[in-house]
This record gives sequence, structure tokens and C-alpha cells, in this order.
Amino acid sequence: MFERGGLVVIGLMGLLAVGCSKETTSSSNIKTAGIAALTDVYADTDTTATVHVELRVGGSSSNTYVSLDNGDKLIATAGGETKTLGTTDEVGIYEAKFSGVSGGTEFSLVLERPNDTTASDNSGTLPDPFTLDKPTDDLSRKNDALDVTWAPSGTSDDMDFDFDGSCIFPYSESPSDSGTLTLAKGTLDSTGGDMPKACKITVDAHRTRSGIADDKFDSESWFRLHQRRSTSFNSSP
Repeated sequence: MFERGGLVVIGLMGLLAVGCSKETTSSSNIKTAGIAALTDVYADTDTTATVHVELRVGGSSSNTYVSLDNGDKLIATAGGETKTLGTTDEVGIYEAKFSGVSGGTEFSLVLERPNDTTASDNSGTLPDPFTLDKPTDDLSRKNDALDVTWAPSGTSDDMDFDFDGSCIFPYSESPSDSGTLTLAKGTLDSTGGDMPKACKITVDAHRTRSGIADDKFDSESWFRLHQRRSTSFNSSP
């Protein structure tokens, strides 16, 4: 009886794994209007950026990805340079790296299709870079406020901050671009119950601007451009 139950559990686990697995299909099976093109331009330094595109069918949250076939290709242009996006280790995800770019550089993207509708109206400008300052080390999460500062500031772009570490529960905030984010004492919740610990906390900051995604794509497509910066500090309970 135990053995039979074990087989049932294993079978259920197998079904769950299949249900959560990534699926793929060829672009030759999908019209342009059925492709959700999720484009993000990530700049991790003041002069370099990566164009990252995920192609999905069934909307932006679908787990079915599109593999480009039969002459279909993605082409990005920035700073006077044009590149064909290459495949990554994951099917349906394409990237190209650019150097010599800066805040205000325009990026554009084309899905070129010899046998279906080409989508060429995808573009946006990169937000200005910023420097993320390292917060003060060893402040008490329970007793001290935490100041996070960055410069320059004052843009109308979106700002997003993520805090993570082995001694806290992940925490996020999306303040205005004022140059200062203050977390009141007790904001970062400690793990460990009655025995919280010290650890290194990582701060990931994004300055994000939305561009234009071609309306020939699925309506859940996007074109977003980000300046990303990261720092860390030691935190005590």
C-alpha cells in the first residue's frame, strides 16, 4: 500500500513538472499579431547596454516561447550601430550588446519577417545613468532608519528598489526620483524569528523609461529601457 501511494505521489510530481515546464513553438506557426515581444534594454554602466527580447505566444505571462525560423530575425539599432540579435541559452530569448551608448541614446528594434508582417515601430530612449551610494554599514534593522541615496536625480522616470539578503524577507519600493529613499526602522523584516542574524543586504536599483512597442505585435508587448545599479551593505538585527 505504501508503495502504491509513493507511485501516486511521484506521478503527481511529474504532472506538476510538465505543467510548469517551458514550451516552444516555431515562428513559422505564428502570425506577427500573435507574438508578444517583451523588449528590455538594460544598461549596467554609463556606456554599455544589452537589448534583451523575449518572444511569447499567448500574452506576456505565457510560458510558450517563440523560436525564430525561416528567415525571421530581430535587428536592433543604437548609436549608429545595427546588430542582429543572437540566441541565448534559452529558446525564445534573444540579445545583443552595445557599447558607446549613453543617456538619451535611442534604441530601435525590428522583427523582420520575409513571409509575414514585419514589425518595425519599436523604439525608446535610454534614461540617464546614475550612481548608487553605498548605505551605512551595520545599522540595526530594528532600531535605525536606513537612507539610500543616488545622483543625479530629479527625472520623471520610474525608480524601483529591491532589497534582499539571507537575514531579511525581500522588500521593494518605488519612490519618486528624489535622490533619497528612507526606510523607517523595522521596515526590513528579519528572518530567524526570535534569533535574527546579521548579513549582507543587496540593493538593486532601476531607473526605467517606457518606449513604444509596435501595435502589429500582441497588445501585451512592451519596450522598456533601464539604467541598473547595485550595491550592498552589512546589516545587523
